[in-house]
Formats: sequence, structure tokens, C-alpha cells
Amino acid sequence: MHATWREVHAAHDRGEERWGGPGGEAGFWRRFVAAVYARVGGGEMPDPLLAGLVAHFREELHWTLYPEVPEVLAALRAAGLKLVVVSNWDSTLPSLLARLGLADAFDDVIVSAVVGVSKPHRGIFEEALWRSGVAPGAALHVGDSLTDDYHGARAAGLQALLVDRAGRHGPEVESIASLVELPVRIAGRKTA
Repeated sequence: MHATWREVHAAHDRGEERWGGPGGEAGFWRRFVAAVYARVGGGEMPDPLLAGLVAHFREELHWTLYPEVPEVLAALRAAGLKLVVVSNWDSTLPSLLARLGLADAFDDVIVSAVVGVSKPHRGIFEEALWRSGVAPGAALHVGDSLTDDYHGARAAGLQALLVDRAGRHGPEVESIASLVELPVRIAGRKTA
């Protein structure tokens, strides 16, 4: 699976949008699962396998929140900040967030499969800014991908903060080790 995701990222780096291929979102998942299935020695991918894996991926019981997430989101909401998810995900993310109890924590959810471009493309950040009514310099994007989140947001004119739980990046990247640090880090910033 990791090798197949690396191919998806390499294609994206070449300018190919994952959701833009034949069949859109459903076509992407068919190609992705078929590639993983072929890598493990499968032949023709059975349709029930695809349906089962896609359904599994969309079920909330297969996802775990970091323990600090509800508390941090509540603190940011109490501070009056607009909170928007910007994600390289498919169109099912809003319903997944609702089933995880997070729907009310966010003002909006922007997903690449719906917008048609994925991070780090500036278009997805511009969509989030437009929909939230926030100027680029007043927005802070927080994410865990150095390329997609940190560099992508900065290239679009947003402030950026990398969630670096493993401490892999040096002082040239503004980062936090846990979301617990976020309310304190943004207290002095002009963000929305």
C-alpha cells in the first residue's frame, strides 16, 4: 500500500491530479485498490473486494483521533477562530467527521476530490480562504505534511505550522510536536 501511495504522490508531483483521471473519485479508488491488489500477487481484482475495502475505509471505527483533538478544537472554537478542514480526501470526509463527533467543530470542510485539486496546489487553499472570507496572511494552516501542508500553504500566502510528532524537521520549519501546543502558539498571531 505504501508503494502505491508513493506512486500516487509521484504522479501528483508530475502534475497529475488523482481525482481527475477516468471515473473521477470512484475511478481513483478502483485504480488504487487494483494496484495494491496486483502488488500482493492478486490477479483481476474482484468487484466485491473493492466495495468492501472502500466501505472499510469510510467507517469511523477504523479511525482514531489523537486524544488532544476534542479539547484543542474546543479551545480554538472558544477563542472565536474560524476552523476549516483542508484535506486531500474524497467526498466522504464530511460524513466521516460527523460520525467521529467532529462536524460541529468546523465551519467548513474542503476536500480535494470535490474542489478538483489537491494540496500543495494553491487552488485548494484559495478555495478555503474564499469560502471562509479570510485573507491569506490572516490564516494559519496546520498540517502534518511538509510538502502538502507546510510548503503548500506558505506558497499560497498563508501562515503555516507543521505538526511534527516525531521531531524530524529542524528549526527552519516552524513546527509543534502536538496539537496541545496550538492554542498557545496562535495566541500571539493574527489568524482566523
